[in-house]
This record gives sequence, C-alpha cells and structure tokens, in this order.
Amino acid sequence: MRMKNLLLVIIVGVFSVGPAEYSSAQQQTFSRRTPVVEVYEKTHDAVVNISGERTVSTSIWPKFDLPGMFDFWGPRFQRQVKVLGSGVIVHEDGYIITNAHVVEAAKNIKVMLGDGREFPITVISADQSKDLAVLTIETQDKLPFIHPGKSNDLMIGETVIAIGNPYGYSNTVTSGVVSAVGRDIEVSEEFWLRGLIQTDAPINPGNSGGPLLNVNGELIGITTAIRPDAQNIGFAIPVDTLADNLTQMLMPEKLRRVQLGLIMGRLKTVGEFTGLEVDSVVKESPAEKNGMAKGDLVLEIDGRKLNGVIDFYVKMMHKEIEEPIEIKYVRLQGLRPETQTVRLTMEAKPLPDGSKLAKEFFQMEISGLTDSVARKFGYDKAYPILIITDAERQGVAAQAGLTGGDLILEVNNTAVRNLKEFSLEMEKVNEGDIVKLKIMRIKVSVFGQVRRIDTVSLKAQTKKASQLRFL
Repeated sequence: MRMKNLLLVIIVGVFSVGPAEYSSAQQQTFSRRTPVVEVYEKTHDAVVNISGERTVSTSIWPKFDLPGMFDFWGPRFQRQVKVLGSGVIVHEDGYIITNAHVVEAAKNIKVMLGDGREFPITVISADQSKDLAVLTIETQDKLPFIHPGKSNDLMIGETVIAIGNPYGYSNTVTSGVVSAVGRDIEVSEEFWLRGLIQTDAPINPGNSGGPLLNVNGELIGITTAIRPDAQNIGFAIPVDTLADNLTQMLMPEKLRRVQLGLIMGRLKTVGEFTGLEVDSVVKESPAEKNGMAKGDLVLEIDGRKLNGVIDFYVKMMHKEIEEPIEIKYVRLQGLRPETQTVRLTMEAKPLPDGSKLAKEFFQMEISGLTDSVARKFGYDKAYPILIITDAERQGVAAQAGLTGGDLILEVNNTAVRNLKEFSLEMEKVNEGDIVKLKIMRIKVSVFGQVRRIDTVSLKAQTKKASQLRFL
C-alpha cells in the first residue's frame, strides 16, 4: 500500500511540474512561423481565382465527329462545363498571368481577388504554344502583385510553394521541393511544353496558372500541368521563359497596328544605374530614327521609374499614335556613361493585304466563306473560316496539291478564322520562307460527310520565281 501511494505521488509530481518547463523550452527551440507561412502571408493577396464556362460540342454520331467550328454540319450535342483556374497579379494596375488553356474558348470569365471582390477580365494576349496568357481587370485601386525572381539558378531540392484554386478551394497553399529542371512533357499529340520545372508540391486541377514561389516569395514559375497517373509530379513554366515570352506577347507591335521599335530585356543594375536593358531596336522604327540602340539602359518613362519589363509594356499599352513618349536612358558604352532623354511617338502601321500576299507567294486566291462562296463550293451556309477559291496551274499552291474548296485552318500553327488573322500571319512571311498551312477537305459520299485534315508545306515564291522552278 505504501509503495502504491509513493508511485502515485511520483507520477503526479512529474505531470504537475513538467508541462510548464517543457512548453517553455519548446517555444524557445521551435518557431511555428516557417518560410512557407511567411511566403503565404506576403503573397496570397496577389493570387486570383479564375472561373468561367466553356461549351463542349460532341457529335450524336461519334464516328463522324467534326471539329466544334463545324457545328452546323450534322446533329450535335452541346453542354456547358465549368472552367476553374488560378492566376497571379504581376502589375499593380491589374495585369494577371495565367495559362492559355485556362481561358481558351471560355466565356463569362471572371476573377476573384483575395479580398473577395470579383471582376470580369479582358484577355490581352495569349500564346497557346507556351501555354501563357495575359489578362487585365479594370479597377482604380492599386493591387498587390508578386515580383518575378529567377529560374536559371534553381537548386534541386530547394523549397517551393504553390498557391491556387484546386477544385475551387480558393487560396490553397501547398509546398514541396524542386524535383528537377528542364523537363519536356507531351501535353497532347504533337504539342510539347519544354524546359519546365518539376515539383512535388501537390498541384491539382484548378491550380493551373497559379504561382510557384521560392522561400523569398518571388515568382519562379507558373504551374501548368500534372502527371495524372502519378502522385505529386507537377510542372511549372519557368519565370525566365515567362519573361522572354512577355516581351513578344505585350509589344505594342503585337497588340496594335503601331510601331515603336523597342524590344526590352529584364531589369539590370550597372554601377549607379538601374533600368531595363534594350535587347534590340527594329530597323527604321521611331526608336532607331531617334538614336536608341541595343544595350541602352532605359531608366524612366515620362518621368516614372520602371520596376520591370511588364511595367514598361503596360505604360506603352495606353499610348496613342503620335502621343509623345519621353524616355530617359543611359548609353553604357564609353568611359563616362551619361543619361539622355529622347521623345518618341508611335507610328501607325497599315494592315497588310493577305489576299495579295497569298496570290503573290502561293499563286492562290482566298476568301471568307460567305453565302455566295458557300453555295459555289457546296457548303450549307456562311461561316467564319477561310477557303481557297482558286489555285493557279503550276503555281506553288497547286504543286503542293491545294485546290479550290480547301478550307484553311492554320498558318504556321496559328489558327486563322478571317482575312485579318491570315494577313497578320502572312505579314511575317518573306520570299523563300517555308509556310505550313493546315487545311481541311470535306467530301460527301454515300457514307455521309468525310473530312480530311492535312498540313501542307509551301515555299513562298513569287510567280516569276515559281515558273522558273517548274520549267
């Protein structure tokens, strides 16, 4: 009996004195505020949830299924599916980066900010080949945004954090490590994404377009894909790829029929100067005519310093033709670099004539599928698509097997639905270039409508050059 009482006293004594001492020691040794907590608190307000709808069209006769653009041929079943994704605010004026596949063919798209406010979006630019899109929302408030980091110095095993909207669960944070870099993945037939970051941070449908961050809260990637038959094998587009692509996506020349001529690089510090380096200057552009050159460091636009390449192009986005643009820059060559100021204006650039270029380079005539053209070639009605109406005998197009009635779907892997889009792609073509046309032929047989899609390579040649070749 005495032994039992003694044992009870010892046990009670241990538990009456120990917890306070153990808790104090634990608080001194371990902090609950980990780098993941700090990154989330610093960045989550700049992560948005994207939602919308997409129409999925399938044939009631699946053996004769046609692309969605041909819904008027044969009975089809349509249904609306929800679109869920994520995005990251990269500029305080409301510019957002996400994946192109999140917004492709989607309707009624809106974003929800971290504070619960919702806004409709405008798609500024999208590059399907890199799976990147730039969106914007209209707001008078300056928004929190995430600064880009670097991805060329990533270390295998370093901690990364993903924030997004998986399955609609907003502002979900997960963490993991960089599992590998430089990964190439086949997303679909003949479509690859290359040079990706692989991570084991859990990523799910709805995370697409959200940020992958390092422990400093810097953007190092845009989450884009997962391996569905595995666990925690996800991929992100490196921020360096994003930065290089944004220049092409946001250049004034890409968005409007204007010319400025400045192709900008990333933020750079040289001695006492910090600014954006000029990667190149277009010949005979306003920038070149006013003396700017590759390697110049742009410090200010209209008296305001620049905080990144996105900031430069956002400022250019709102400039009208012939509106003065004051650029303060420094030429670094020489022993004593000095700042200079130049005033530029954007020039109007006329739209090229795609029909004329098709005739000149391929000796073929094209048209929109109007009612009269549709009747001529046996189609039911007009539709927003281009059709070849004639191909000269012995011309480039005819030699490649093209003929009147062929429908044009793509030029150099870019979808073209009308003469303007075709013209913009043909503007890039020079004499001697190889141009890939994706075409469709639809024939009616006793078995119904049969379609065939082919990709044809054409060498851009004037009629004179092509005739010399074929003699």
